[in-house]
Amino acid sequence: MDNVSDILDPQCIILDLSARKKEEAIRELVGLFKTAGKISKAEDCVASILEREKISTTGIGHGIAIPHRLIAGVSDIMMAVGRKGKGVPFDSIDNKPAHLIFLIIGPSGRHNEYLKILSKLSRLLSDRTFFEALMKVESADEVLSLIIEKESQYQPSV
Repeated sequence: MDNVSDILDPQCIILDLSARKKEEAIRELVGLFKTAGKISKAEDCVASILEREKISTTGIGHGIAIPHRLIAGVSDIMMAVGRKGKGVPFDSIDNKPAHLIFLIIGPSGRHNEYLKILSKLSRLLSDRTFFEALMKVESADEVLSLIIEKESQYQPSV
C-alpha cells in the first residue's frame, strides 16, 4: 500500500455531498464505508473522528479538509472522498469552507503507513491545478483516475 489510490474505492467517493455542516459531512463519508461493507460500526467511527476534530481542525485551508483517525477495530487503512460545490464549514485554518473532504481511517498500530498516506495526499493536494481538476470531474472513476495520474508524476521512472 504505497499510494493514495491504493486505499480509495470508487464506492467511497461522493461528488455531491448533501452535508451542510462538518459533522454531517463526516457522517456521510463514514456512511460510504458502511455501505461498501468496509466497517461495521459507523457510529463508533464517527464519534472517534469527531473526538479527533476537537483536538485540532483537519480543515487545512484552500478548500480542503482531511479528517483522519486511527481507530481500534478498523481492518485496514481506507479513504472516502466527498465534494461539495458550495463547500462545508470545516473550521478551516483560513476560515473558508471545504469543497473537497478526504476522510482517512485506519487500524490502531499502523501509524507509519497512515502517516505516509497523509503525507502523500497532502503533497498531491498542494497542486492547485489538481484541486481544480477534482472539482470538475463527473464520476467517482474519474476521481480515482486523476489521483492515479497525479501519483504517477511522483513515481521514479524505472
